[in-house]
Amino acid sequence: MPPEFYILPTSPTYTCLDRFSLYPSPTPPEDSAGNVPFWPIFESLLGPSNPIRSSSPLISLLETISFTLTGSTSPATDHNLLRDAISEFPNFYTRTWPQIAAIALAMPALFPMGYIPVLGRARTELRLSRKQAACLVVHQFLRTMRAPEWRTDGTHDFGIWYSQEGQRQESATRAYLKAVMTYFEEVIPKLDGEEDEWDVVYSLRSLGRESALPDGEACRLAEVEVEVVEEYDVLPGSLGLPGGAAVVSANRYVGFGQSATQEEVHVGTSPEACPVVLVTPPLEDDQVLVVQGAMGMVNVIGQRRSIRLEPMRTSDCAMTRWRERRMLFMDALELDLVEEGSDEGPWILPDLRPGNVDREIRKAYTAFCSEGFTEVRTGFWGCGAFGGDPVVKALILWYAASLAGKRLVVVCDKHSQSVAEQLQDLLSSIKAQPSWVAKDLVRLLDGAPGDLVRYQTSSWFRVAAENVVRDAR
Repeated sequence: MPPEFYILPTSPTYTCLDRFSLYPSPTPPEDSAGNVPFWPIFESLLGPSNPIRSSSPLISLLETISFTLTGSTSPATDHNLLRDAISEFPNFYTRTWPQIAAIALAMPALFPMGYIPVLGRARTELRLSRKQAACLVVHQFLRTMRAPEWRTDGTHDFGIWYSQEGQRQESATRAYLKAVMTYFEEVIPKLDGEEDEWDVVYSLRSLGRESALPDGEACRLAEVEVEVVEEYDVLPGSLGLPGGAAVVSANRYVGFGQSATQEEVHVGTSPEACPVVLVTPPLEDDQVLVVQGAMGMVNVIGQRRSIRLEPMRTSDCAMTRWRERRMLFMDALELDLVEEGSDEGPWILPDLRPGNVDREIRKAYTAFCSEGFTEVRTGFWGCGAFGGDPVVKALILWYAASLAGKRLVVVCDKHSQSVAEQLQDLLSSIKAQPSWVAKDLVRLLDGAPGDLVRYQTSSWFRVAAENVVRDAR
């Protein structure tokens, strides 16, 4: 069971070995294991006796912090990507670094308890001022945060992005570092201004495994649209702003990484979303995560290996838009791991196995029934590495949107245009049934034969929708 709190570096219980005799007192308060509180060491490292005016002392600082806390600088080794990122900001050491140091040292005032709650069934929301969120982001940059017990791969701080050696996708990590540096330069200096202030909210939502969904017989079909774009991007309009929300095709372990999955792009380009890795244990089947108010700093265009970076347009940086942003983190079933066949019968398509459809419906509805938005934008949720069928998933999302009373927009790029056209034909066939209600989408899914094959489902569903004779209700 995850701990109740995440301990911050300011806590007296946040201790380390004083490997370099950095503790500012000649008689440090050692515990029985020889550990001392870390925070006085950190204050000493950021003090006036250690000025940071170039990359060499900055990297020395980062290595000292990391080695003091963990005995290693891993995964950061050469720091070449960090150097490159900073070099694009000529005022970093003269203007930006002093502000970074100041907000890092403000942690005791911003978090007087020395900890933040871990999200769970007892505590479902963490609400931070933007200055508090910035403080956590800065400490992720400085690598003072220890990994929560559920994260063992280094994806709790930004050290995974610093070195050129061993990168899975260098273009992605360069984009994420550019987002962090842009955030430091453009956002942190404005955090004392009232017009730029709002809360960043991390909410763990759960419907409950036994809770009843709304009656699908009483719910009209929601408006639905398939939108084909030239390339994916993370501009505000593509994220549902204003007035909408965007599905993030999440892993159970939500957060950022070294590649360009949709989740990694959405989080990595929005530094205020990054602290979520510190307080969100793996999502359970009945849980989703909603992040509100995380500002995007750069625009990543494309997907996977073929991405490129562009700055946000001035018109896309309007603060009033970003405060409304909602990211719906939903982890789909990992159907790529499911073997064909089961005890219930020779199902070929794992999407349609008993229990799987219901699980995905409840997951999506839990996210969509949140307040504050009227439209949900989504890609082909769970259809990439997780192996889901786009048509089945679209019907599931449409049903969940109908129960929640939200408009649904399914977005795909030109590479998926053929799938989009098949889906559009199916949706048109269903819309042509004037008496259909939301529950009919479930009937359609329940009636699908077990020998359907992934990416070859649309024709069966379309014919079934066109020929359906609804049972009397």
